[in-house]
Amino acid sequence: MKTLTTLITLAVIAALGCSKQFAEPTYAPSGTAARVWYKNDPFYRPNAEIFIDSQQVWRTFIGFPVVYDNDPNKYGFGNPYVPGKGTNALYMLTIYGRLPGGLTSDSGYYNVSIPKCFEFLPEKPDATKGTLNVIEQKIRLYRRDKTFYDIGIKGGGTYDEITQLMEVEVIFDETSVGGAADVKRKYRFKP
Repeated sequence: MKTLTTLITLAVIAALGCSKQFAEPTYAPSGTAARVWYKNDPFYRPNAEIFIDSQQVWRTFIGFPVVYDNDPNKYGFGNPYVPGKGTNALYMLTIYGRLPGGLTSDSGYYNVSIPKCFEFLPEKPDATKGTLNVIEQKIRLYRRDKTFYDIGIKGGGTYDEITQLMEVEVIFDETSVGGAADVKRKYRFKP
């Protein structure tokens, strides 16, 4: 009897271990989504806005975009035309530049770069809309004295190539500067 119970238990465990679990489908991007909000022009910037909760207004900011031929569903922020310089990615210069020690303006550390910030995930093959994934990572910001702190980002949103609107909520981990681990900020981008 004990042997039979043991065999049945092992059979149940084996059956449960073999059950198929399917991941949500993801589709390869057409390569056009990220480029809706990008132009091969050193002075181009999309119309980027952040919602300022305390004032209940949308505020425009400058963030130069970066895209990749070999990774067409990724979108980032930087300044590829001026080596060592970044941009005001996600309005972070303004948000964190007011902290004690400020942010440096020396070359090599100037501004903020997030080479791969958003990932475009279409709804289905050749879809013109889908979800945006904020690629979870730590962004290093340098103070004037060259010390630094890391701000974490993650989150998500949506994009639509037809309406040309990208909306995203970014969750900032500000614990390295004495803040909360889940500060949420809303953004929208149009070409």
